[in-house]
Amino acid sequence: MVKIGSSLHKIESSITKPTNAHVVSFFLILFSIQVLLSSMRLPADQTISLLVFTSTVAGTLLFWNFRLAFALGGVGILMGFRILSLDLMIDYMSLDVIVFLVSMMIIVETTERTGIFRTIGNYIVRISRNSPRRLIVWFMILAALLAALVDEVTAILIVGTILIETCQRIRLEVRPFMISTVFAINIGSAATVIGNPVGVLIAFKAGLSFEDFLIWATPVVLVSLAATILIVLVYFRRQLAHENCETDLQTDMPPIVKGDRRYLPSLCLFLSALVLVGLHVRLEHLMNLEKNTLLLAIPFIAAALALTMHHKEAKEIVEGGVDWWTLLFFMFLFAKTATLQETGVIDRVAGEIVKIANGDEVVLSSILTWPTALLSGTIDNLPLVAALIPVVHAIEQNGIAVYPYWWLILFVGCFGGNLTLVGSTANIVALGQMEKKIGHSIGFVEWFKIGLIVCVVTLAIAQLSILIRQPHPM
Repeated sequence: MVKIGSSLHKIESSITKPTNAHVVSFFLILFSIQVLLSSMRLPADQTISLLVFTSTVAGTLLFWNFRLAFALGGVGILMGFRILSLDLMIDYMSLDVIVFLVSMMIIVETTERTGIFRTIGNYIVRISRNSPRRLIVWFMILAALLAALVDEVTAILIVGTILIETCQRIRLEVRPFMISTVFAINIGSAATVIGNPVGVLIAFKAGLSFEDFLIWATPVVLVSLAATILIVLVYFRRQLAHENCETDLQTDMPPIVKGDRRYLPSLCLFLSALVLVGLHVRLEHLMNLEKNTLLLAIPFIAAALALTMHHKEAKEIVEGGVDWWTLLFFMFLFAKTATLQETGVIDRVAGEIVKIANGDEVVLSSILTWPTALLSGTIDNLPLVAALIPVVHAIEQNGIAVYPYWWLILFVGCFGGNLTLVGSTANIVALGQMEKKIGHSIGFVEWFKIGLIVCVVTLAIAQLSILIRQPHPM
């Protein structure tokens, strides 16, 4: 890996060393939550679940380097109070997601070692003609496309690796590129049914097809992506205007490792894995297999073949190429989020939304968009959307055409993830990549300043599109 040049700016990180202000802010947040919950007179299990969960969210935002400690400690507390059982913890840890990530990280790591990603990075820089502005646009387009065709996690694993490698080699600051790329991934993941687990869940519950996504979701995604690109170019105009690629890649040959017999097989394996993962639903249907069987089997087989090709480095790849720190954080965060659903907290919130809206479509769309987006930007969007699905069904029982609202909660779940640095899985994976590759990350305030703008603009586009389009015939 090429070391970062002297022109790479030093990152000011609020996560490196906790300050007294962070500690005071943390306890003030917990105290405020406790006062609020006491006034609501919630059952004990709901109160404890909310306190533990909010402490984890606050702790993660204020003390990023201690996020795994907060996640582990919170689960221990919930188990001690008998709110989270061992079986429930295992059920909600999403081990299928974890092992999928492990396999994809192995595939990405072995592919990177052959120089394939660096070749792609060279091509992107070449067509950008050494312009940081064009480069950031091309990275965002590539990220959105991959997120739509594969999924958000795989997309950030691929594009994040290419991005960091490219920025380091041509002496560009990583932060603007990584933030913008993650925005594009979260937006692009809503374009198709396979781009985000939220889309899969909604499609199953609402009976939506792949073609429905192309008609209702893809146009909104394209407009939102274009708007986000404009926002990024304006917001980061100073960084992009003063940055010049130090390496002229117009005449630089792609860095194919001469004599490395693994280059072409690795490229074929990587592309095959991407295509087959993208087609897993249709293949499972043709082969009469259980849902998501091939979604896991394909990465498992591809990772096994990759490790076989790199057998001399296999142990090093598994130990160093897999971001175990981030994966463990995911597991315990998922388990903790489950208690909100199991204790009835999310269901209670959903019921209140129905009462406040009282059948008004504009009010209902606003409630489903903005408060939900705030939650989606701070907690995992999958259980949040799962709790909103019964709300949409309840609206349907009141005689309102609910078809547009399926798309609204899809956009809220995906676009809302851009609000904060823990708003989606892609965000956390990207931050983990930066910590692993360059030893630095992004501060909460730095992300939130532009994340708020992008989130508000894209969700406004989504809500407006839902209000002006005719409801689907029921």
